[in-house]
Amino acid sequence: MVVAVNGEEFGQQLRKFRERTRLTQTELSGLSMVSVRAVRNLEQGQVAVPRRDTVRLLADALRLTSQERVAFERAAGCEAGEAMFESLTLSPTAAARPLYGREWEVDTVLRRVQSEYERITALTGFGGVGKTHLATAVAHTLRSLNGVPTLWASLRHESAQSAALFRGPLGEPAPGARVSGPSGNRVGDRGERIEALLTREDGSVDHLVRLIGDRPALLVLDGNDAGQVTRPTLWALLRECPKVRILETARTPQGGPEDYRLALRPLSVAAAAAGREETAASPAVALLVELITDLQPEFRLDEATLAVCAEVSRRLDGLPRALEAAASWFTLISPEEIVGMAREEPHLLATHPGDRTDVASTVRDAVAAQPGPYRDLLVRLSDWPGAWTVEKVVASIGIPRAQVARAIHAFLQCGLIMKVASGGDNLVRFTLLNVIRTYLQGPPGGAVPQWGT
Repeated sequence: MVVAVNGEEFGQQLRKFRERTRLTQTELSGLSMVSVRAVRNLEQGQVAVPRRDTVRLLADALRLTSQERVAFERAAGCEAGEAMFESLTLSPTAAARPLYGREWEVDTVLRRVQSEYERITALTGFGGVGKTHLATAVAHTLRSLNGVPTLWASLRHESAQSAALFRGPLGEPAPGARVSGPSGNRVGDRGERIEALLTREDGSVDHLVRLIGDRPALLVLDGNDAGQVTRPTLWALLRECPKVRILETARTPQGGPEDYRLALRPLSVAAAAAGREETAASPAVALLVELITDLQPEFRLDEATLAVCAEVSRRLDGLPRALEAAASWFTLISPEEIVGMAREEPHLLATHPGDRTDVASTVRDAVAAQPGPYRDLLVRLSDWPGAWTVEKVVASIGIPRAQVARAIHAFLQCGLIMKVASGGDNLVRFTLLNVIRTYLQGPPGGAVPQWGT
């Protein structure tokens, strides 16, 4: 929508931005695909109501910031609300690395966020399992297929992972990016602005509702681990914006049965007895090999290094972030030393050498988030070798089956345990993640961690 404006004001802004970038009218025409004559007429104020597509092309070519774009479009007569909405959207790019072994998950989530009936889709799982990466792939695919814009709120402020996966319409880093410009300031504030609109003290979403209106949009809440954005707030938004769909990532489930919830599992690793081809093709091993090769072009995959990569992948539970950290260690120590770390110090191997945050803190937070009885159960399960069934827990510990089922369901949703292949008897078996087990067992001869009440 456009309104009548003073063409001279827009012309003055256009000339100011063009001269700032040191472009001639001809050069701006070439960059924007707007004719030289149109550029000249616009600068001279001879066009009362510029075409919206023309304004967009010029704004892109002039590399305007979000705030400059809003002022530019407002001067052109574009509806202020529409310009503000566009200033909050992101253009999700294809991820820097492929999603190994996630085809089913991407297809499933895509169906849900395009459904007429599913309004909130939640991705849950252990920290580093790939929730943000998957959400990025879904947003990128949805934009490519249907042109649906993305509103991305980065709620886990200690992590800048999502920043590298997104770029704004002009290529600037996305919200949360710890990327500094010449002045050393953080670049990109869209996510923080969206978060502020969703976490007002009065719980009102009126301003965001006015900005979105009846436009289709995918709202991604990345890292809503503690329910910073509440369900009442989300449902208030959804009632007023019928074309919005929400994709949430969280380490612990936040919603209720009305949400579609997908617990993201670690990447699979071929069994120890598998052949070379099957092992190399398993998602976790394939990812680790690619990550190592990116850092060490001279790396060669042979029988010995494949065995190392397979064991590391298993002992790090196929967690993508842990595998990324392990790949960095390959640049510092030998494969033999890597295997030793995987066996004796998996938490250290799963922590990037340049990262001050130990993976053990992620484990500690994940376990501490469970209710007291569940924490006690996890400690007891950490002493069990191999996999176990619900019936084994019931028989060995004496807890009623219903309570055991609820606890195991909670562990699955949080990614603390995973299913393992059937032993041929069709029984469903589970095991703790290795990083969970080794942490709960503590150092050799050490005490079991105390969780309090």
